[in-house]
Amino acid sequence: MQPYFQYWGKAEKDGLRYHLLPYHCLDVAAVGWLLFDPEKPLCKRLAKQLEIAPAHLQRWITFFLCLHDIGKFAVVFQGQVTGLSDDLVKPNSRKRYEERHDSLGYCLWRAEDGLRDRLEMEDSCFLSRSNSRHLKLALDIWMQIVTGHHGIPPKTDLHLTNYFDSQDNEAAWQYLLEISRMFVVDEMVAVLSDKTFCTRLKSSSWILAGLVVLADWLGSSRLPDSFCYQET
Repeated sequence: MQPYFQYWGKAEKDGLRYHLLPYHCLDVAAVGWLLFDPEKPLCKRLAKQLEIAPAHLQRWITFFLCLHDIGKFAVVFQGQVTGLSDDLVKPNSRKRYEERHDSLGYCLWRAEDGLRDRLEMEDSCFLSRSNSRHLKLALDIWMQIVTGHHGIPPKTDLHLTNYFDSQDNEAAWQYLLEISRMFVVDEMVAVLSDKTFCTRLKSSSWILAGLVVLADWLGSSRLPDSFCYQET
């Protein structure tokens, strides 16, 4: 079993049922895939503003929506609800949940030896093949957009080891690798390496962040037949 299946993403308040973190992230990504249908006016308009192909915008937003709750890989977040299953990670009483999971997600991405650094070192990953500082900056902006899905930008000055154990880092890394293989293709990467793209992305960041909030809200729906909890 992949280590990222040892983390819950949603849990009932009574502690009896839970939804695995990868499944919740994919629920939200599925909503984003539909919201950003390349044939819809919304996607076409935003793609025009960003000067990228609508199909590439759809794949980028879907990829990053898969990462919107990556901060929930923190052992401190997981410790909020215990006793769900022996298959899930165990809490660490030495660490406390003092920062929201949205900021923890950006911390996990951008900290020294965090996910972005590991992507840059991984020969099989798109970031290492490009090695563009403009691409790295664009990825950072995207991560701020999706991790800020509770209405405000994430904090950027947190220390990784205060909230994550080594097993959390590895689970998140394996998850990121899998998601990258699913959604990122080489022809998508070049446009983010354009030095002017970051300016356009910043200009559109608030509307994109609002749509991330919408996707998260819809993807968290518990209406009948909508995103039912999956524990295995």
